[in-house]
Amino acid sequence: MRTVARLSEHDRRDLFRNTAEKLSLHDSLVEMDFWVCFTLDYLFQRSPWRDVIAFKGGTSLSKAFHLISRFSEDIDLILDWRVLGYASNEPWARRSHSKQVSFNKEANTRAEIFLADVFCPTSKAQLSQELDREANLFIDGEDKQTVVFSYPHVVHNTATSQSIRLEVGALAAWSPVKKVEIESYAGKFYPALFKQKATPILTVSPERTFWEKATILHHEANRPSHLQIPERYSRHYYDLYRMSMTFIKDTAFTNLNLLEKVVEFKMKFYPRAWAMYENAIPETIKLVPPKYRFAVLQADYMRMKDMLFGEIPNFDTVIAAINTLENEIHALA
Repeated sequence: MRTVARLSEHDRRDLFRNTAEKLSLHDSLVEMDFWVCFTLDYLFQRSPWRDVIAFKGGTSLSKAFHLISRFSEDIDLILDWRVLGYASNEPWARRSHSKQVSFNKEANTRAEIFLADVFCPTSKAQLSQELDREANLFIDGEDKQTVVFSYPHVVHNTATSQSIRLEVGALAAWSPVKKVEIESYAGKFYPALFKQKATPILTVSPERTFWEKATILHHEANRPSHLQIPERYSRHYYDLYRMSMTFIKDTAFTNLNLLEKVVEFKMKFYPRAWAMYENAIPETIKLVPPKYRFAVLQADYMRMKDMLFGEIPNFDTVIAAINTLENEIHALA
């Protein structure tokens, strides 16, 4: 991948355009996909933190497991909290509610300091060396646990951000994980240009992500009416819809203990009374949002459609499938 990253702008533009033509996609999406894979390859093969991170979230569903057909600039990473100075089981120690809240804030602050003082400058220096140019890497101004890599793009498109967002957090669960090979679409169609077209990445298993997404939807179903749904949250409904059409649904259904662990983790490290995580059990979990939320979610979904490919369901189809899935989970009780 480093070989391709160092190609001339003309050669990279041709590569991304030719790949895009084969997939009937915009060149900028193929370019973004390449830089997502390049960044993952750096993080998990050459960075100093390659043995203390894991890949998770929606992008892993697409790139590692091919369960969804959605492009994304987000790379969600779990950072081993021992890097921040905690003992292996220290975060799980019993605490009062107030002390747990204080611990969570402290852990997030430690992560922010680590990213700003160590991770970002080191990665910037190493990527600059690999690219033979200064890498544009910086901490996001609104989220101090997100590192932005503004990659050297050769395709211009206002519909894509043309940057990779590394969302790094220590308060996340590692189990279960597996090593999975990922490759860019450019590498798939033009392997001769790549000395290494695929790279193994330690990735959270999709059955855990299934329940993570389900509890996000439960969280949103209980969101108070005066609080707005965050932008781009329709992606969680799409992701769970797509997973519900695969074997992962049955795998998750046979592992309800994993749902319990996901809920336990969120209640301890991301407590929010109105989310009612205690009801995120097979009998009472809620996936479908209130109807008054549909219009906002549908508009958000329409804005996201440029990032979807293949057979793209309409919003009504997604919500209908989520309703069916909710009933199926209730039937497991």
